[in-house]
Amino acid sequence: MRNAGWALIGLAALELVSREVARKSLVAGITGLDLSAWTMVASAVAGAIVVSGRRTAVVFAVLFTIGVALQLQLGARLQSDGFYYYAYLRSLAFDQDVNFTNDYKMLGLGDKAHLFNPTPTGYAQSAWTIGPAFVWAPFFTAGHAVAGVLGARNPDVSTNGVSFPYRQALCIAGLVYGLLGCWFTWRLVALYFNRGIAAMATAFVVIGSFMLWYMVKEPSMTHAPSMAGAAGFIWMWAATRENRTLRQWALLGALAGFIGMIRWQNVLFALLPACDALALLVGAYRRNDQQRLRATLIAGAAFTACAVVAFVPQMLAWRAIYGTFLAVSPVGPQIRWWDPQIIDILWSSRNGLLSWSPALYLGAVGLFIFTWMRPAVGLPAFLCLAVMVFFNASIQDWWGSAGFGGRRFDGTIPFFALGAAALGERAIHWTSRRPAVVVMAAAAMIALWNVTLMKVAQDGHVRIGEPVSFGDAGAHQARAFHGWFGHPFTYPASLVFAARNGLPIGSYDLLAANRFLGDPTRPYGRVDIGAGDELLLGDGWHGPERDGAITFRWVATPATLLVPLDHAASLTVQVRAKAFNYAGSSPQSLSASVNGTLVAAGLTAPPDWTTIEFVTEERAWRAGVNRLQLQFSRATRPADVGLGGDPRPLAAAVDYVRVQKR
Repeated sequence: MRNAGWALIGLAALELVSREVARKSLVAGITGLDLSAWTMVASAVAGAIVVSGRRTAVVFAVLFTIGVALQLQLGARLQSDGFYYYAYLRSLAFDQDVNFTNDYKMLGLGDKAHLFNPTPTGYAQSAWTIGPAFVWAPFFTAGHAVAGVLGARNPDVSTNGVSFPYRQALCIAGLVYGLLGCWFTWRLVALYFNRGIAAMATAFVVIGSFMLWYMVKEPSMTHAPSMAGAAGFIWMWAATRENRTLRQWALLGALAGFIGMIRWQNVLFALLPACDALALLVGAYRRNDQQRLRATLIAGAAFTACAVVAFVPQMLAWRAIYGTFLAVSPVGPQIRWWDPQIIDILWSSRNGLLSWSPALYLGAVGLFIFTWMRPAVGLPAFLCLAVMVFFNASIQDWWGSAGFGGRRFDGTIPFFALGAAALGERAIHWTSRRPAVVVMAAAAMIALWNVTLMKVAQDGHVRIGEPVSFGDAGAHQARAFHGWFGHPFTYPASLVFAARNGLPIGSYDLLAANRFLGDPTRPYGRVDIGAGDELLLGDGWHGPERDGAITFRWVATPATLLVPLDHAASLTVQVRAKAFNYAGSSPQSLSASVNGTLVAAGLTAPPDWTTIEFVTEERAWRAGVNRLQLQFSRATRPADVGLGGDPRPLAAAVDYVRVQKR
């Protein structure tokens, strides 16, 4: 029966992989049955039930079938940065070089002119690593075999390294390495907690974070192989730290160099054994233990030498592309060490590590507990995580461009799993002694649901006594909750922001993330009045209107606009407006103040669309949310001057407000 169960799991996995890589159903070809992917997953689960013993292998086999089914459902494919890493693999396999000029064009990147600016050696540009090519190679080889079989029958399937079997094979690779990373993470956590808690903690941080996305939706990115490599390195570091041999030091060094070739940030994990070496050196020095001192220095040298040797392929690639063994590509994002966006990278609504992945927030809290329990392991982990935060926060696009969540923290998943296990263990112990608190918390959540529903009904979003869509009602309830409390997983950043700026907690999500002057390549900011401007409007604004292609709002006087800034600066302010005019009206003028300080007065506001400009000093502004008040000399009701029945006081129509660094 056990063999039959494994056969069922294997056949289900083979069928799903065939559907993804070959776009062919083996089952349909043999039996004529068109079974859904989830039917195959159910078959794998049935096989797992039949198999007894070796539970770990069974669990990961079933997870693999679920992962492939999700990839099929979500349309996983080679995309985004995956193309740039893939260029290494295709070029090495078919051209035996690292000149990507033809590879970029074959992959559909010919319109990206910056990639084709010749390097000092005449090659195409590359800011990406060679490591993924090595870990993808076995799957690429399998894809080549599939392409050969399909190409013999269908000339549209090429065998030049760019057809769909090659690309989809990389998606399978991403899933396999993601699961391998989960296995290493589980092994790591199981060093300090029981296997059940280790499994739950690993599942919690992977399923509850960006990692799941990069295993089943965008598996062609390097995050899954990176997590696998980092998790393997951290597990080996932790498992050997009590009595590490010279050979293990050397192997750790080789792993450090290799994972650095997958993603640059991974070299920071070398801080873990560096902390061990430092502790050993200090201890040996204090005891005057010359033998231990010498052995530690030799171990450190072996680690460093093996790390450099393992990193040599990347250095050779740089030598071929840029003419030097160490190079910084001009097409990569800048590293701004002097301006790390630490608060943003943790709590921003723009891919913040903790705000986008509450599971990691809880893991971070638990990491404090783990560090208190086991400081010899927890302190190096915290140091490594802190340096990783600083490094990633210093990258120009700290939010990771069009990524899902804090994707650049893939290698730190094992740290959060340790924290989640520590927090979970303490929570189980604490709640077992206080079961009434758990019941009260559940009751409070149900009561809160009712209170938010009352708020929604009061505001008219739900009509009492009529059928309702609980989906729609739930969305309004979530908005009501957000209006009161904001997003709890942006605490404490959102609480401090709200207190400093005198705004609701929930305003942090968009105002902090969209502050002007935060990007050095965009030394300006613009508020398009009448189009998605509600969050920035204070008092004095009427409803949005349109004049042809122009969106605008009429204002009374005064009218207040919120201007979020990354930092104070001397700014030129432009207000595109037209005065409300009527027969016999006096000339309209504009005065402006910033945070209560008058910065401009007596500026003419004509009756036609005009850009009114004035200059402000740096001292008028502050980092955070500023209040720009526009004060017009008059506001008149159209109904009072015979221009219809509009009772609104109108001073001027405003199209946009723009600030520009001087």
